[in-house]
Amino acid sequence: MDKNRMADDKKITFSAPTPDVQIHRLVGKMPPLMRDYGFWIINAALECASGPGGYRSPWRSFEFYSLSHLIGGAGRFLLHGEERFVELKPGDAVLIAPGDLNRYGGTDEEPYIEDAIRFCGPAADMMRAAGILRSGVLHPGTVRKIPPIAELIQDPSGDAQFQANILLQKLLVDLYLEQRRHHAATPMEALIELLKSRPDHWWTVEEMAESCKLSTDQLRRNFRRHTGMLPKAYLEELKLRQAAELLLSTRLPVAEIAARFGYLDPYHFSRRFKHFSGLPPERYRRESPGAIHFPGGGGVRSH
Repeated sequence: MDKNRMADDKKITFSAPTPDVQIHRLVGKMPPLMRDYGFWIINAALECASGPGGYRSPWRSFEFYSLSHLIGGAGRFLLHGEERFVELKPGDAVLIAPGDLNRYGGTDEEPYIEDAIRFCGPAADMMRAAGILRSGVLHPGTVRKIPPIAELIQDPSGDAQFQANILLQKLLVDLYLEQRRHHAATPMEALIELLKSRPDHWWTVEEMAESCKLSTDQLRRNFRRHTGMLPKAYLEELKLRQAAELLLSTRLPVAEIAARFGYLDPYHFSRRFKHFSGLPPERYRRESPGAIHFPGGGGVRSH
């Protein structure tokens, strides 16, 4: 196959309903095997080059997800609604979700040379709903990640197709996590790390707000927007989830585990843990499938 052409490019076409917008349409049908899996890699393109000035192209909208990894030249990228283009260099990538108007391509002086892959399906939509797939610029680095996946999708066997899907999904999750690390921690992220660093402390909302330089009302609003929970509820669930892990992975007495997370009264801890998990701590330790037991029934052992 010509490395500068997409695999099975008849599955995608585009139309221009107005001079200002191109719609890149998905016209192929998801194969039954991929439909059952919920994720379909439509095609891939390696070392595709477009000439300088491509960022001046009309607005585009895709009916599928597209990941473009810039491997040579330079580029510019703009999402509809943003104020200015983002400058792209080799090692950057552009992810576009269905329906998001976008413009990207080579600069006035440089071509845009890319590895690209297109995909769709309910599993991808769920990743989008979870915030993992969002249109924008990512930073996978200069090591080419798409060629191994492109090679696999040329093999029609189910095993190869599943392996390609898993590799791409892992790449997308890795890029999402790297993007979170790439940006400086927000005040909410910094606060959450602070809460995790002192598991024995019962932080008040006032203390949390002071650490973020916010009012208590602002803290509650921002915290809920970031986590979906109010601060005090998040704090206790964080403690109880960590306590559950210790119950399964160590032989520490329940009272000691309770104290580690700031519960001075082990009976209060037991009541709160039962409310959280549905089982009191000792029963949770005995009956949970994740518990690690000594061969002779001598309880759970420490890692």
